[in-house]
Amino acid sequence: MRRIFEDRQGNEVGQLDLWKYEYDARKRPWYRETMKADRPLVSSPYLAFSIGAPVITISAPLRGKVPGVLAADLKLDTFSDFVQAQRPGEHGIVLIFDSMGSLIAHPDFAQFVVDAMTHPSQRQLPNVKEIKTGVVATALRASLGRDRYEGSNRDDRGRDYLFRMAQFTLGEEYTANILLLAVQDDFAQNVRSLQFTGLMLATIAGAAFIPVVWIFGSGMSRALKNITAQAVKLQTLAAPDPSPVASRIKEIHELGGAMELAQRAIWSFAHFIPKEIVRGIIDNSISTELGGVREEITVVFTDVRDFTSIAESADPDVLMHQMSRYFSVLTEAFLAEGGTVDKFIGDAMMVFWNAPNPQPNHVERACRAALVGRAACDRLNSQFETEGLKPFFTRFGIHVGDAVVGNLGSTERMNYTALGNTVNLAARLEGLNKQFGTNILVSEGVYLRAQHCFQFRALESVLAKGMTRETRVFELVGALT
Repeated sequence: MRRIFEDRQGNEVGQLDLWKYEYDARKRPWYRETMKADRPLVSSPYLAFSIGAPVITISAPLRGKVPGVLAADLKLDTFSDFVQAQRPGEHGIVLIFDSMGSLIAHPDFAQFVVDAMTHPSQRQLPNVKEIKTGVVATALRASLGRDRYEGSNRDDRGRDYLFRMAQFTLGEEYTANILLLAVQDDFAQNVRSLQFTGLMLATIAGAAFIPVVWIFGSGMSRALKNITAQAVKLQTLAAPDPSPVASRIKEIHELGGAMELAQRAIWSFAHFIPKEIVRGIIDNSISTELGGVREEITVVFTDVRDFTSIAESADPDVLMHQMSRYFSVLTEAFLAEGGTVDKFIGDAMMVFWNAPNPQPNHVERACRAALVGRAACDRLNSQFETEGLKPFFTRFGIHVGDAVVGNLGSTERMNYTALGNTVNLAARLEGLNKQFGTNILVSEGVYLRAQHCFQFRALESVLAKGMTRETRVFELVGALT
């Protein structure tokens, strides 16, 4: 047997041959097991023959002309010192033991070895079974029989420990366990320090950013308030703003542009469709499906006397502008009384009340609107004559009754209107003005519902065109004073 001594840098400083030491490596268990297995092995802890200290032998077979085993002993006391240097925290503990309970690493490994070597009965390696008190014993009992376990406990000094036990392999047949214990305060102090530092940094950063956030937030708030105001205008069908809401924030800028576009589109749409209909479509009170319901409505038809002869002699462009002024005056009178302007038919208009929104006094509203419209047309005619234009003398027909009110047309284009005999009779009454030389004719139903508010003149009963029964006709003269 030859011993070779080296310094810490691995330089050989001497050697010693022990020919009569009576040591034959071929008889050692690690030699025989490695030769038999013909692969690298890691032995269980044992007391070395040569140095009398606990070791683990790592061996591998030599394959060549001279068969043998290359082996190295790992001294467990030195290994324990190395392991403890890697412990978690200042007061942490690391414990490594094999499947038989033999200690491989322990903070007091050296003392365990001394106690084992001086055992009264026989020398033996230290075992985890000898650890019966303290936080280590508590952790071992808690993790007994488990490959992996973690938890917490407290020692007799009141210190709280966190522990974790895990199993790992050393070679193919040799397993070991590692138990790590850490004192919470070792890490909590650092955490508290970092928490305080982080809080201070956050406070300073927050104070620095407050002016920036205030300026940024104020600008964003103003933009959102302006967009909200546009949304309110959208519901009231008010005229759109001259320019969209602008913002440096891309999403808010795009939202402002989209809102301005929607407001302008709906505002323009309300010039082609009655505003009450548009509002009903927006708040979903009016369906966009084809179909209708039967309701009682009051219908007014208007027409211009001798309009055909006026149109034949008038300049088309001048006539269009004159008609627009005329319809504007009538429309204003009808809308003031809550009427729904259904359509313009050449020089004629159709207006109805009590739809789409209910109006308990819809007959009175229609009569009042006709009188106001007649007076407005008289004033407009004075302007026309001053400008050298021919006057428009308007005739009105008013009737109340049931009609089908709803969406008429196709799936691509539809119109909210009214259909039925009530609409037809109102149109016939307007035409009868020519026969009686009057301006406003109403049916008996209108007379009975509004005679307490207005002055009427009874006329004879007539059979209107397309009707099967005679209709009593009355002239609306004016309002009762």
